[in-house]
Amino acid sequence: MIPMKDIRKALSDLIKANFPDWLLTYNNSPDVEQDYIYIELQEHRQTVDPVYYDRDIEIDVHVIPLPDVRGNVKRSKLYDAQDTLEQVFLPVFRIDDRAVTIQEADGRIVDEVLHFTFHLRFADYTAKPKKPVMKSLNVRLSAMDKEVFHEVLTKEDVEEEISEEDMRLEE
Repeated sequence: MIPMKDIRKALSDLIKANFPDWLLTYNNSPDVEQDYIYIELQEHRQTVDPVYYDRDIEIDVHVIPLPDVRGNVKRSKLYDAQDTLEQVFLPVFRIDDRAVTIQEADGRIVDEVLHFTFHLRFADYTAKPKKPVMKSLNVRLSAMDKEVFHEVLTKEDVEEEISEEDMRLEE
């Protein structure tokens, strides 16, 4: 199972390594005083069976440079950021010991903000806690219970006969 915190850590490590002078946040912060990158994660799960499920995590990376003194943003800065994001995330995104192939990614600039979107699609599993297994079971039956017990076993088509020694009756 890949927890969301591990996905966020992998994203953060890659962004910080490739954009060292930019602020990284998972909360939209319009009042910052420097260029920043804002990341949104949206997950969709589809259950396959009690153990496995399909995950589709949409990752939106918003690259938001501060405008210069005249209120302009250099588009070249956004194009460079898109090239860097493509090199960092495509074609394989690694999370600890797992690698997820990214099938497609979209980059678009709207209102001087780069929106770079891709999906992590993979099968995951639910870790079930191990329960202790019963080692042995001692059964003591009375003479009346023996007849009922033997009748139930016979009705269930049990192949193995229960011997008198195995039943250890209390009298």
